[in-house]
Amino acid sequence: MANLCNLDGVIVPEAEARISVLDRGFLFGDSVYEVVRTAGDVPFAWPEHFARLRASAAALRFDLDLDDGPLARRIAATLTAAGHGDSYVRIVVTRGTGSAPNIDLACATGRPCWAILVRPLASISGKPTKLAVIDRLRNDRRALDPATKSGNYLNSVLGLAEARAAGATDCVMLNAQGFVTEASTANVFALVDGAWCTPPLHAGILAGVTRRLLIDFLRDSGDDVVERDLTVDDLRAADEIFLSSSLRDVAPVTHLDGRALHDGKSGPRSLQLLQRFVAHAAQLVTARYAPQWRTLLAAHS
Repeated sequence: MANLCNLDGVIVPEAEARISVLDRGFLFGDSVYEVVRTAGDVPFAWPEHFARLRASAAALRFDLDLDDGPLARRIAATLTAAGHGDSYVRIVVTRGTGSAPNIDLACATGRPCWAILVRPLASISGKPTKLAVIDRLRNDRRALDPATKSGNYLNSVLGLAEARAAGATDCVMLNAQGFVTEASTANVFALVDGAWCTPPLHAGILAGVTRRLLIDFLRDSGDDVVERDLTVDDLRAADEIFLSSSLRDVAPVTHLDGRALHDGKSGPRSLQLLQRFVAHAAQLVTARYAPQWRTLLAAHS
């Protein structure tokens, strides 16, 4: 079955979707997005993802012209038409078509453009990762705040390319103060002195939905978890490292800068956490996210 795209409410095959060359997302990366995975027809952690989408748009100084209910209907219709079961869903909102190829917001005369891409979910949950600390710094919060999930992803595109050139599968970027921020599309956790440590939001990172769920889950389970600044030396001395994201869940790190960790295998604590968190996520779908999603759709049917 073809991959589908819902473009401003019209479902078409992904290959047939067309956006104007004057769209500001195309011209300037003037857009925001979210990636959500589904459990069947239920987007996981949808309230958190929509809240972040809205916050990202506000940070770029534009208003979303769809609320969560109408957007949910578009997502549900596209999922039904695609019929994939567990799916990858990417929601992209651009500022819209401008009157001229000019960065001035006065030229942003069009309404936002909404694209929803739906594909079968290719699971990478728990996939082992080889990390490289790269020279390229993470965008400074005073320039383009990494907390804003915008369509301008060149910092991560180039960071990942540098890591791949070094033989790794993902990068770790530092901020201007020399502290660890995150990977190209994932947050970082390190087991240091018996506690799971992850960089704080003020380090200049995306407020990952899975990161937040993991922090809460670890604390509720009685595990030590701390949000604090981490140095490269902290990573090198850590007993274990893993990445977290909506698609990866908990992705154990097996190598750092070419050095094998745990004989090049996934760390035992990370693997145990992966199993526990996947079970926890399944419970969240049943107890929280499926009822919320059904109620949202029913309220806007």
